[in-house]
Amino acid sequence: MLNNFFNINLDEKKTLPLLSIILLYFFPISAYSQSPTNLEVFYSLTDSLTGKITNEIPAEQKRILLTLNLGESYSLFANQLKSGFTNRGKQIIDIPPDEINIQQVNIVLENANVEYGKMFRDGWFGSYYVERVCIIKGNYLQSFSSNGKQDFEISFSDTVLVDDIENLENNSFPFTKGVLPAEPFLSGLAESIIAVVTAAAAVILFFTIRSK
Repeated sequence: MLNNFFNINLDEKKTLPLLSIILLYFFPISAYSQSPTNLEVFYSLTDSLTGKITNEIPAEQKRILLTLNLGESYSLFANQLKSGFTNRGKQIIDIPPDEINIQQVNIVLENANVEYGKMFRDGWFGSYYVERVCIIKGNYLQSFSSNGKQDFEISFSDTVLVDDIENLENNSFPFTKGVLPAEPFLSGLAESIIAVVTAAAAVILFFTIRSK
């Protein structure tokens, strides 16, 4: 399609590279890889939380009585948190504390949310991207620690394709959804003007070099 528009002769070895540079500058090929879903990011954050807590537990303490206060909104993280401890060599005990003498860990997850930053383009006519920040907040208490209740805030940030947002979010879990910023005001207005100027410049450059 582009070859027909510019009437490119593939034997013109000097012209083709210049046109390629122009086209790649204004229509870049994205190098961003597939992003994990927001829910997958939250699972990773809860795993980081269990790693943090486990590092504070004495190595000889193999069994813990784990209590989770996640509420209805974040109850799906229960198995992920339990797996985080067992994968790190801790045995989870479910017997109430008045029936067994064992160290306790109590985790309260207060909030999990997604925030999207300023929208930007990957090149003049590239796709729109936004910065994504996923955050979990809460506190935990360990009976074998003298530090008392400890607050935590764990976050993860990266850059995601705006067109992928719908697939990254999960309608079943509202906390995986964030508010997208508005498209940059000048972007839509300037896009058509730049497209015409770029096409004209490419055509003029092609025939100028060809005439020489």
